Amino acid sequence: MPLVTRGTLGVSQPRPAARSKGGAMESVEILKREHRTVLLVVTAARRDLARAVETQEIAEVQVERLLDFFRYFTNSCHDPKEEDLLFTALHRRGLSWDDYPLRQLVREHEEMRVVLDSASDLLSRVKAGDGAAVPSLLHELGVYLDLVQRHIAAEEEAAFPLVQELLTAQDLKELSDAFAAVACEELEEGVHAYYTDLAHELTGTPASRPA
Repeated sequence: MPLVTRGTLGVSQPRPAARSKGGAMESVEILKREHRTVLLVVTAARRDLARAVETQEIAEVQVERLLDFFRYFTNSCHDPKEEDLLFTALHRRGLSWDDYPLRQLVREHEEMRVVLDSASDLLSRVKAGDGAAVPSLLHELGVYLDLVQRHIAAEEEAAFPLVQELLTAQDLKELSDAFAAVACEELEEGVHAYYTDLAHELTGTPASRPA
């Protein structure tokens, strides 16, 4: 049952702070939308990977575009919103960087960057004619896709619910303002739109546009 206060006419009314807090979860919704975009690409990448494992042939241009998406959209646009904004806000409210879930989630970000760098290096070898690098590249791609899926599930199950539990309405407002500032930068640079469009190209799905 929602918490209420007595109005001047004796009518039960919602507490303003609770209403404000419930309506200030835009930051989490932004991250969830970005997760959905990433998972679309993961699904397409798994399809391409299955074909490549069967034929032991690499579609170099497609793999390069996939790696480009993960490097710039996931690593450079998405992860900093989590580490620098959301996780930091949770830390300020008592969540330790050395305990679950922040320690695990930050470590997974680092691990995914390492695997992605390894895949990029292997792709360069394949493009240079080193056929022996193909199995290793396929393995690293599979490892990366598994990591991404598990990581997103962990964030949405373990970290995101803590936002509503730990952060105050003022915390959420400040977080929303910070996300809005980042969104303005991305809009000006065209980065977010470019990689969202690339995701839909890679997956063969139509890009939705705001009305």
